[in-house]
Amino acid sequence: MVEDGLGDSDSEGNLELKPKPRWAIPQRLDFMTFVGHEVFAVAHDVNIIFFNFKTQGEFVYVANNQEKGHRSNIFTFAEKVKNPRIFILQYPSFHILAELKDTDVNRYKGLCMMECDLVAGFSGFPNYILTVWSWRTHQRLINVPTGVVRRQQIYMASRSHMLVCECWGEGLTVWEVAQCYKRCMVLRRTKPPTSGWEVAEPALVGVCWSTEGQLYAIDGRANLYSLLSDGIAMVTNLDWSGDLKGSRKPCMCTFGHGILIYGPDKHLRYLKKSETHWHITWQYTPIDVVERLVSNAAADLAVMWTERGFVFRLAGDGDERLDVKLFSFKQRNIIKIQLIAPDYNHIATMNKDGVLCIYEVFTAKLVLVKYVEGNDISFQASPVDPLLIIFGEVGHNYGMALYQFLPPDLRKVGSVCLTHQIVSKVVFSPGGRELVAAAMSAGHIFIYKLSEDYKLTLVRYTELGRGLADCFLMQVGEAMRAFSLVLFSDKYPIGERIICINADSGKDNKFAGKMAGPYSRLLPLSGKDMAVAIPHLSTKAHVLKLSGEKGVTVSVKMAPIIETGHELKYYDGFFNSGALLTFGYDGTVVIRQAHGPQEYELKLSATHRYESGIREAIIDAHNTYIAHLAGNGTVVVQYLHGLRVDLQTELHHEPPALDLFEEALNTITIIGERDKNYLDLQEDKKVREEAMDYKKQREEVVRSFESVQSRVVALLEENIAEIPLHQLSLSEFNLHLENKKERLKQAEKEREQIRLDTEARIRAQDKVTAWIKANCWDTMLTPRVKLFAIFSHYQVENYAVLPTQRDNWPELQQVEALRGVEMDNDTDLFRPWEEYVEKPSVEDVSIPAGPESVISMKSAHKSMESQMIADALVSEESLGGSPYVLAGSNAHLFVEIPTFMIPQTVAYSFLQMNWLQHIVKLNVQNMRLWFNKQFDDMMNQKKREVGLVEERNARLRFIIDELNKLSDLRGSFHHLTILIQDPEWRQEEQPNKLIKVEPEECSIEPYISPSQIVIPPPDPGPKDDFRERALIEMMDGVLEKLWHEEIKKPIPMPQCMLDKDPEHFNEDDLRLVFDYEAKVAFRNEEREKYRKMLHAEYAKLSQVLNEGIVKFNQKVKEMWLTKLRVDSVIGQENLNLMRLRRINLDRTEMAEKLEEMRNDISKTEAELEALQQELHMIQQESEDCQATYESLSQKDRHLDKTFKNHFADLSPIIVDQCYKFFKKRPKWHQRASMTPAVLYELAGAVLSGVRPPLLHADCSDFFKGVEQLDQISNMPPVMDEGLWATMCKLRRVKIENEIRMRGVCQEMGYVESAGGAWRGAGQARRARLARLADAVRHHRETVEFAARNKTLQVVLPAGQVEIVTTGHMEDYEDATLILREDIEQINNLILKVGDWKLRMMRKQMDFRKGILAKEWEHAQMKMKLRHMEQELYSYQRLKVPKELQLYLKNKELGYTDEQDYLRMEKEMEASKVSVNKVLAQLIRRVEELEIKINALEAQAQDLEKLIVSLNVKVSEKRLHEDPLEPIRIRRIFKKRMETLVMRSKLIRDVQDNHTSVVLLQTQLELLRLKTFPTLASFRTLE
Repeated sequence: MVEDGLGDSDSEGNLELKPKPRWAIPQRLDFMTFVGHEVFAVAHDVNIIFFNFKTQGEFVYVANNQEKGHRSNIFTFAEKVKNPRIFILQYPSFHILAELKDTDVNRYKGLCMMECDLVAGFSGFPNYILTVWSWRTHQRLINVPTGVVRRQQIYMASRSHMLVCECWGEGLTVWEVAQCYKRCMVLRRTKPPTSGWEVAEPALVGVCWSTEGQLYAIDGRANLYSLLSDGIAMVTNLDWSGDLKGSRKPCMCTFGHGILIYGPDKHLRYLKKSETHWHITWQYTPIDVVERLVSNAAADLAVMWTERGFVFRLAGDGDERLDVKLFSFKQRNIIKIQLIAPDYNHIATMNKDGVLCIYEVFTAKLVLVKYVEGNDISFQASPVDPLLIIFGEVGHNYGMALYQFLPPDLRKVGSVCLTHQIVSKVVFSPGGRELVAAAMSAGHIFIYKLSEDYKLTLVRYTELGRGLADCFLMQVGEAMRAFSLVLFSDKYPIGERIICINADSGKDNKFAGKMAGPYSRLLPLSGKDMAVAIPHLSTKAHVLKLSGEKGVTVSVKMAPIIETGHELKYYDGFFNSGALLTFGYDGTVVIRQAHGPQEYELKLSATHRYESGIREAIIDAHNTYIAHLAGNGTVVVQYLHGLRVDLQTELHHEPPALDLFEEALNTITIIGERDKNYLDLQEDKKVREEAMDYKKQREEVVRSFESVQSRVVALLEENIAEIPLHQLSLSEFNLHLENKKERLKQAEKEREQIRLDTEARIRAQDKVTAWIKANCWDTMLTPRVKLFAIFSHYQVENYAVLPTQRDNWPELQQVEALRGVEMDNDTDLFRPWEEYVEKPSVEDVSIPAGPESVISMKSAHKSMESQMIADALVSEESLGGSPYVLAGSNAHLFVEIPTFMIPQTVAYSFLQMNWLQHIVKLNVQNMRLWFNKQFDDMMNQKKREVGLVEERNARLRFIIDELNKLSDLRGSFHHLTILIQDPEWRQEEQPNKLIKVEPEECSIEPYISPSQIVIPPPDPGPKDDFRERALIEMMDGVLEKLWHEEIKKPIPMPQCMLDKDPEHFNEDDLRLVFDYEAKVAFRNEEREKYRKMLHAEYAKLSQVLNEGIVKFNQKVKEMWLTKLRVDSVIGQENLNLMRLRRINLDRTEMAEKLEEMRNDISKTEAELEALQQELHMIQQESEDCQATYESLSQKDRHLDKTFKNHFADLSPIIVDQCYKFFKKRPKWHQRASMTPAVLYELAGAVLSGVRPPLLHADCSDFFKGVEQLDQISNMPPVMDEGLWATMCKLRRVKIENEIRMRGVCQEMGYVESAGGAWRGAGQARRARLARLADAVRHHRETVEFAARNKTLQVVLPAGQVEIVTTGHMEDYEDATLILREDIEQINNLILKVGDWKLRMMRKQMDFRKGILAKEWEHAQMKMKLRHMEQELYSYQRLKVPKELQLYLKNKELGYTDEQDYLRMEKEMEASKVSVNKVLAQLIRRVEELEIKINALEAQAQDLEKLIVSLNVKVSEKRLHEDPLEPIRIRRIFKKRMETLVMRSKLIRDVQDNHTSVVLLQTQLELLRLKTFPTLASFRTLE
């Protein structure tokens, strides 16, 4: 085939059929990874799609792959065949670097590329093994079984360590690969899934390795866990939890130094770790649900692939924020693809949700996205026009819409609503002007003509009556005909019979001829009147030759059969004007020319046979490319001429605009939701036509009916106007007797049907109720009955008893017999808890059994149980103790305990637990029967009490009625409206009413048909009842006249009062009037007396009634308490049994736990032994590696020593020059760590001079440097070429040895690292063995303690409980039972200490008051001292001048100046004596005051010390006092001090005022003396 669109410039080689995939849309997103820095790879089916984020390009590589991994620009994949091969390829050249094959592997489930050029492969069924390869050396290093037989596993290798993680949700395994020189070891660390009754941990849904080599995982709630190794297994630790809500599956990946997590709440978070906590540094809400997150460990780059097909590129911008950009849109869940004519440059796809996308074929550019409203949507493209027919269900109808594709949009050009049947197929004719819409399952087809302007014209609608397998259109003869393949199988869509219809005229054509069916598909061919039929379950195709020359008959003949070339007998086909395609379940597409020759031109393997084959394949009319949709949902566009120049360039992606995905702006419709389909329109049209055709006849009939109706009405009115004798029956006017008879028959049938249905329902209900009664009611010996108190909320319920309960049964008899044998040897049983006491024989003292009925409860202060216990203790004092103290139950207080009862002190075994089960069952049964007996007595008592209450209520109603009548007789309107209520029986108290319905319970009266009505005979006439009439006249109808009835009768008034006025009364009338008034007064007195009697009787009767009800309710309450006690006893019995069961269960669990620990010990010992053997091998490898290194070192030294031997005949100068160049080395630019294999490869290359193809870039640079050193241009002039060649050869040997030494050093490092890991694992297992040994020892101690520490159940009367109870046994772990005497002693001691405390508090208060008094005296003395000092200061300030004193004295004595002189001399002498005397006194007084001050200061210091000590004591006392008391005291002191300060201030003011007054008085006196001087006699001052 030659492509029509190729130009002349293309060479012949470019026209060869060499398919090349241009672009693809993957469906599964399980296998995704980065290759290098900017290349992202997605693998699905046989295609690996590479997205280059740097160049925005896409490249599709075809390979039969299973999984792939990557390292740098190298990736790997495995075949999906039996015994597959692993291929190592280089991107972008796709050069195969290595090919690995393992015959032990049947199929690979996953591949991981690891450090050190290793590849780890996980195989599947049947062996499930882990294989580790070194792809550089093509060696299989190790092969170990994984033991994990699970689906949906996650495989991920660490980017920094030789670790591989294998996760399957519930469990996880980390494989550590260690290279040990010539061996390879694998260490397995697992997180096993929980089993048994252990609490299941959340399943892990995603794992990733951080850049530091730490493993992280998330669960279904997006909680982040870190997985660490404890030396043996992997332990999960919760690092971060956001408590996220949602139902979406989360995913995660490592990004930079943090983690990207997409949670179930549809938010993307970037988490970073600061010190010990994770925090969210960035959050983003994607526009779609994220399906996968994949990151690149070599760069801050990640890819986010969503559920609808959005591909986002995530890159870091350095400030902890991520840049999210849309890279491409790859629609997912595609169900149909079509090419758009006429240029075939666009392809349309539709997914299962009805989203239509149109891409450019060559560039894969998304042109438009349309959301189609409706259900079950599909579409079909025209083969010649840019037209799409979209069909599907809208509402309850199926329709189709015609859309013209005018890039970049769709324009709706028409629509039609077809039918309510499922329209599943629309096909065009090869010319595109006819189409068929078929409801395949119903067999309905619509044949339309399509005009040039896309107008539809219906040619034929027909219902074939059978389902269809296929239909198509082709031209036979001169007419276009529609062929339908009739379905004849319920299992496969196949058929043998073909129905032909002329698509031009719409007429049926006869189809004649023989075919070798059945067929599943029919396709036209380009040859004239030629078609191809695809047989069912065959690899061949039948060519049919059709002829239609006769017009109405189409004949068919078989042409040569074509061998399609498919390998499986299940394939389909596609036809257009350029080619015939067949595609099948084997995953191949076979291309033939359009006329269907025998030979095919190309057989293309498009998908793997394990991937459900190819669902649909299409080709353009120019035979340029093929687009196919695989059964797994992958869409691939492959160009047939892959050598074209324009196909050699990489596909360039442009991110689509987000406006294309706005559903509100890009929604299209097929038809209206309320549109009528073709069948409804035809029915409406038929109705309208019939209405128009028969309109005149209908009007005539209506007029005739109206005239008849008016005549009948007139006759009825005349008939009503006649006398009754002449009136006719209304039935005579019924003009439609036949209708009447039919309605009567119909009514009779309906009645009969109703009767039969009712009887059947009654029988069914009787059957159901009989079954319920037989299984739920008759099985009860005593039904459950409730007893309610009268007008109260108290209620009590008896125990339902089954008829299976009996006093003895075989198991109980066996228990009694075996227990009897055991009791015969009871004296030999060791009972250390019992103290031997001399006891009388049992024959002499009989132990009283429990009471048969409830003990009287007259005591108001003691409960019935305590009374029983007290009575039992009193009666058993002669025995020295109660035999039921350790019974653990109070059942002996109510019923008789069987003699073969097992005490809880000796019950320990499983057999005794089984015995005790039957004994407890007997005790519980006896308790229930005993209570039911008490309950029956109480029920009988209630019946009697209810009867008494009803009688008393009747009497009370009579009294109220009588009082109201008396009120009426008095003329009072105040009536008693007391409502007296009778007690009612409830349904729970009368359960028999559940199965028996009384007539009075039916609220609806029974229906009595007219035939069942019994007319009573007529009354023969009244009898002769003269005796009765005489008795009525004599006794007023009663046998005895009652006083209360007589007093209610009125006194008859005298005739005079009725006939005369009072002024006309005579003496007789007055006498009668007075008698009447006296009788009336007496009658009123009688009535008042009767009223008081009624009141008294009402009060007494009410009191008696209430007392009776209260007493009965009290008995019901006591019965309820008795029920609680019986329930308590039953609970005690069951609790005792359950405790024994729990003890035996603990014993079983302890034994199982011990067995588990023994198994763990044996398993750990086996693992430790294996680790020791492997560690021994590692040590051997270490020794070998060390020996190799030493030999290489020795060789290196030997090369140095023997270098000059090769130049012995040369001069020393030349030898020195040679040695100088011998030591010269090229520069080593090592940008990455080299593995030993790479170094060995480089060493071999240096020695041989041949560069290997897989040499590392850094090694290549070094190799080039060696080659550069060996060039002849570097040779010095003193050397010749032979000498230079010898030196270069020796130098290469030396370099090769050095490189090998470096490789051996790395090998040694690997060996030491492996030895450290294995030693750590061994040490962890030794520690675990030690812990297990300690656990076993502790377990044995626990078992021994549990055997010795027996728990006994003791029933004690409830005393004062002073602990918080929650209903658990742990409440009483720290509780102690204390005797009442101890409690009283403690209380007395508390009271005594309390008195001491009160006395101490009183002493403290008194002491405090003394302190306050002393402080007050001290303050008062200070104030006095201050006041005296102020007074002394005021006296000191008051001075009398000497002149004034002398003048006054002289004037008073009348002395002269001479006398004055003498006197002055004497006075001076006297003054001197006086002053000396005063000074001596003052000195003596000052000394006394100083002594007093010293004494006071000593006393003050003593007081200060006393105050300090008292303050300390007071502070200690205050700790036990009211904290607010000092505040109140301080407030009082503050008020007092304020008062004192105010008083002292006022005193100072008074003193100041007094001083001012004294000064003023003194000044006044001095002024007065100056004015009026007074002389006095001389006196000495004292």
